Amino acid sequence: MTTLGFVVAIGPPLAVLVGVVVWPTRIPPDRTVDAIRRRVESETEWNRVRSPTAAVVTG
Repeated sequence: MTTLGFVVAIGPPLAVLVGVVVWPTRIPPDRTVDAIRRRVESETEWNRVRSPTAAVVTG
């Protein structure tokens, strides 16, 4: 009977602890590969537009 009491008292909290440690965390939407790729492409396009060599003034 004492063994059953220990299992009931220690089992569920231990299961919750293991579940919290092992469960994977969600990746925020702005940290996904696609979001980073879009941000890099956007920055590249923005730098291309702002580049002094890109804006050639004629006349």
